[in-house]
Amino acid sequence: MTLLAPSDPLRHNHTPRGTLVDLALLVVGSSAALIALILWFDNAQGGLTGNGVFKSLELKPWVVDPANAPLYPSNYLFYPVYGVLCRLLDLLDVFAGDPRRQLTILNAVSASLCTGVAYLLARALTGDRVIAWLTGAFHLATSHVMFLAIVNEDIMPSYTVMFAAMALGAVWFARPSAARVAAVSVLFSIGWLFEWRLMFPTLPAMLAALWLCEPRLRQRLAWIALFLACMVATATVVALAWRDHAGAVGPFDLIWTGKAVRSVWAGFTWAKVGYLWDGIVAYLLGTGVTTFDRLPGWDIWRFATTFWLLGIAAVAGSVLRRADDGPARALLAVFGVTFLAGEVFNLYSQPQDPQMQINVMAWVTPAWALVLLAARGRWPTRGLAAMAAVTVALFAYNVWSIAPLRGLDSKWRSAIERLERQGDPARTVFLLHDFDWTMVYASLHWGTAEPGLAGLGPAPQALPKFKWIGFTGDVLRHPDWSTERHVESLRRQIDRALELGYEVIVVRLWNIPEAQLLTETGMVADVGRLGALQRMLRTDFVATPVSVDPVAGSLYRLQRAAGR
Repeated sequence: MTLLAPSDPLRHNHTPRGTLVDLALLVVGSSAALIALILWFDNAQGGLTGNGVFKSLELKPWVVDPANAPLYPSNYLFYPVYGVLCRLLDLLDVFAGDPRRQLTILNAVSASLCTGVAYLLARALTGDRVIAWLTGAFHLATSHVMFLAIVNEDIMPSYTVMFAAMALGAVWFARPSAARVAAVSVLFSIGWLFEWRLMFPTLPAMLAALWLCEPRLRQRLAWIALFLACMVATATVVALAWRDHAGAVGPFDLIWTGKAVRSVWAGFTWAKVGYLWDGIVAYLLGTGVTTFDRLPGWDIWRFATTFWLLGIAAVAGSVLRRADDGPARALLAVFGVTFLAGEVFNLYSQPQDPQMQINVMAWVTPAWALVLLAARGRWPTRGLAAMAAVTVALFAYNVWSIAPLRGLDSKWRSAIERLERQGDPARTVFLLHDFDWTMVYASLHWGTAEPGLAGLGPAPQALPKFKWIGFTGDVLRHPDWSTERHVESLRRQIDRALELGYEVIVVRLWNIPEAQLLTETGMVADVGRLGALQRMLRTDFVATPVSVDPVAGSLYRLQRAAGR
């Protein structure tokens, strides 16, 4: 069979009939659906991390005073571009003055544009308009894409640009030319200039595609050299455009920023293999159903989704084996090597994080287009109708999976108000899990503050309003410390807060089960270190119940244990 249909832009220089209309309908329709989800969800944070709060605080200067706002090498283009777009939303009175929620709107539009890219890729690969429509819809329905499109994480614009570069590479590198190699390299570079780490899985994939699709050795080396030269040239142009701006760096500092390379997140542990499995299957399917009571021990979510992904890969592989050699090689190299390199990279970092998986699992979208092609070939009408029903069911299931997180913005606003009544912030230091939502929303409503007591005077002290000690604060900042030193540091901080006359209120941590603590913190600390920290709390301090908040959890007031 021929993978590239006669209408493919590689073979003709005209746009296939209906493409522009389809793109307009897809982008506008997807944007409307996602924005409706955002309003229904009422949870800009999404329930995964608090990154969006802190990203929005870093973005704010680019909205109100871009001339003096600082650049960040690992997100060099993200803040300037999103700053301009937030100002546009201010003019349109869309969440005016609130970048934290404006990010969700911009992410929704970005994801909708990415839906259009998925449509174009599928149409280029199969030449089939219906398959292209269904591929775009399927891409949007996958759990990670849909979820990251409606929350305020910062990955969506960089993913959209990178996915577009991968799609072009998968089609154009089957027959490379200087213009095509240069164009893909520039687009690829813009993608990682939004989010630096996206360079690593896809750079070897692009170079592999150029190597595999070009039979002449000299020309292979020439294409690779051109790709790398255009990458450096793009970084140079961007660096020159921002020279003398606050935080500006040179092109080679952009190419290697070293983000998180030596952080507590870096390094391989066997626990990350399990997290990797979670991250892979969660890309496709949300966790609305994980087990059946009648099948004890059977994790329906992990196993069913794993079989589904393996089935997609198997069917797509059988189609590729019968396809034209050049296009099949380009597609496999760009998306396959990105997957393999990306998962190796993820094992070193945070393999369960949707932001780490969304670009690595991008192979699922073109593979689904090939599954649709196979379905149409075997069951011309019923096959695609059944696949359309699967896509609708997938989207509905993934929306249902996030329903328990609905309304958390409003709920946490009320929870922080209740917390302020329970403990006067001028006289209270909170002991919190560093990944706890109390920390995130207190930072949002009271102002951000570093954990710890540096510079804190005797109680009462109005500013900073949010005073807190991180349960694993020093673990995150000093991964090289011994367990004994971490335990002593936490004990010393609590003692110091009490000596200064503050009440120390511990939120949720006092009665959290050890297994749950490990689940929430296992990426940065092993069970021995977590257990030692928890034992010290219960041995050296006495906790008096304050209240049980329906959102924040149990609150206890800490005092030194007798005899200390």
